[in-house]
Amino acid sequence: MGVAVGDFNGDTHLDIVTANFGSSALSILFGNGDGSFQTQTTVTIGDIQENVAVGDFNKDGHLDIATTNIFSNSVGILLGNGDGTFQAQVTYPVGSHPNGIAVGDFNNDGHLDIVVANQGSNTVGILLGNGDGTFQAQIVYAAGTEPFGIAVGIFSEDGYLDIVVTSFDDNTVSVFLGNGDGTFQGQTTFPTGKTPHSVTVGDFNEDGHLDIATTNYQDSATGILLGNGDGTFQAETSYDVGVEPFDITTGDFNGDGHLDIVSANQGSNTLSVLLGNGDGTFQTQTTYPAGSEPVGVAVGDFNGDGHLDIVDTNQGSNTVGVFLGQPCSA
Repeated sequence: MGVAVGDFNGDTHLDIVTANFGSSALSILFGNGDGSFQTQTTVTIGDIQENVAVGDFNKDGHLDIATTNIFSNSVGILLGNGDGTFQAQVTYPVGSHPNGIAVGDFNNDGHLDIVVANQGSNTVGILLGNGDGTFQAQIVYAAGTEPFGIAVGIFSEDGYLDIVVTSFDDNTVSVFLGNGDGTFQGQTTFPTGKTPHSVTVGDFNEDGHLDIATTNYQDSATGILLGNGDGTFQAETSYDVGVEPFDITTGDFNGDGHLDIVSANQGSNTLSVLLGNGDGTFQTQTTYPAGSEPVGVAVGDFNGDGHLDIVDTNQGSNTVGVFLGQPCSA
């Protein structure tokens, strides 16, 4: 379902990794640097994965992979060898049905840490990294009902990473403000539309404060919560997208210097792009046909032309789709 990008074999071309909900293997597609990709390489891990994230967890200069394994209630770590191969998965117990996953340095020790949304136990779990590719036992914080998507950013401008997680049964996002030592304050909730699934962050109105964007699944909408810079957020503004938007991410797709948004719309088999105006508002969606049931989306420059491209995962057709960005006309 989930998808992430990175250079896994050290050839300077972006590659793609997908979590395969119906399989016990990850799929890696190595990029050729021209927007095309080699046939998938599978990495068997023995667990069904929901989502995936990447980072250099052992600080050897090679990208590693982290997965949420929903039926074994674990996070899986695959350390990269730098040539496109990976060491055997090492797992760490987390809560029930882990879903969303993100990485960041939460205790400011220079080592990447991991946060997961434990959908089945209504918690978020923090795994502090030791810097050698191993992690400490999870620290648990109570979240809303059925936490799903997760992202990190500095919302209170104290220099410490914070966490935002969607709770799709509560129609809220929960914000956990970081203390900078790997601990977090209790959640503060903010209302969203119906059944928020995924979440991303960015400065959409260019005021220096991070904002939040969610996919509100039952509303077929994207919700924008503008940040006040103190860890609080303004009331949500909603924008129509395709049917049942599942995943979301950001990037500057038209090169105007303003952040834009793309969502993968499971119910209409489309992607929706919302071009940002730079003031926190967005233009009406532009839609692009995708495969069957798109549920994951990520961005990167796959052909090296300086324009952002998009990759989506199509659950219904067991495919990924690559959309190459085009230069905008003057």
